[in-house]
Order: sequence, then structure tokens, then C-alpha cells
Amino acid sequence: MRNCSLRVSATLVLFACALGAYASGRGKEVCRVETRVVSAPIQFDVRYEFSRLVGPGRCVKVKNGKPGEVVKTYQVLLIGDKPVEKTLVKSVRTDPVEAVYNMGKSGIQTSRGAFHRSKVLVMSASAYDPSPSTIGRGATGRTATGRHAGFGCVAVDPRVIPLGTLIFVEGYGFALACDTGGAIHGDRIDLCFGSRSQAMRYGRKQVRVHVFKR
Repeated sequence: MRNCSLRVSATLVLFACALGAYASGRGKEVCRVETRVVSAPIQFDVRYEFSRLVGPGRCVKVKNGKPGEVVKTYQVLLIGDKPVEKTLVKSVRTDPVEAVYNMGKSGIQTSRGAFHRSKVLVMSASAYDPSPSTIGRGATGRTATGRHAGFGCVAVDPRVIPLGTLIFVEGYGFALACDTGGAIHGDRIDLCFGSRSQAMRYGRKQVRVHVFKR
């Protein structure tokens, strides 16, 4: 019955349109109703969870994501080739499906169990330790945010990764952007280790950094 009423409505609209066009001296212009379908994608989220089955510093995708979609059907009234009125007939939404990653539990401690991705960056990583022999005499070992430097604290350019942002650095672990550095600009990141020997062994590497929503 609904489709029938729509057809009747369209017929009445066409009839009224034809009368209006004739009365206005535009009787030669074609008046018609078209059905148009418009779709818009819905981006899926990416969720991260800790797992004891994943080794330290590793991040593994365990579920693929799938985008959703909103499909809207309209009836469009045209005089000649010009649309003059649009009516929404139907709207159908298909929800997106999240992608899921599992992370190793190395790094800083947090009470949160799940995180959502903001972006993934490829960065140049260096390493340091908070000892006086590395950061100089008189250094307190405190970061720019006041936190004591330790494994899981990283220095970043706040214009790229804001201070206080949680991240996962592949090959390192779960971390907090809590410090800055004179040489840390752009796509540079400095990872804190517990000893000078660990920092020296790490050296400098290209890493993927998963940045989480705040």
C-alpha cells in the first residue's frame, strides 16, 4: 500500500506541475518525477586491546574492519532538466564493523582496557635513559609534564603528538607522550629505557606509531 500511495502522490504532483507549467506559459517544458539514490560511506573505528597472547612491543590485527553506509532514496520533481523539489522516500543505514588489534602489555601501566585509533605515523625513533651520565648533571629525571622518566615515557614534538597522548610504538610498547627535547622535531620520537646499555642497543630506527584518541 505504501508504494501505491507514493505512485498516486507522484501522479498528483505531475498533474499539479503540468497545470502550473501551462498556466505560467511553460506548457512545452517536460514535468516529471525521478527516483534518485544517494549513498554515503561511514568510516569504521579501529580498537586496540591488551592481550597476554601477544609479545612485548608487538601489535597484531585480529579482526578486519568494514565501512558502513547510509543509502537515501529521493523522489525528485523536475521541470525540464531543473530539479524544483526533492522528497526523502527511504533511508537505510548499515552500521560499520570495527577493526581490532591486540597489543603486548609492555610499557606504562593504565587502567583502561581498550583504545581507539586516531592515526598511525611512521617516525624516526632514538633512545635515551634518564641517568645523569646521559642527560647531564643536575638533571632531575622529570619530564615536561612532571612525570618521572622511565620505560614507557617518550619525548615528542607536541605539534605532531600532543603531550598526554597515549600511543603504541611497534618494537617498544605502550607509551605516554610526556616529554619534549631540543632535537625532537617533526617525525622524531625519543624512547626512554631503564638503562644506558638498553638505550645504546636500541640505537635509531624507523617505527610505526599508533596514536590513540584522547
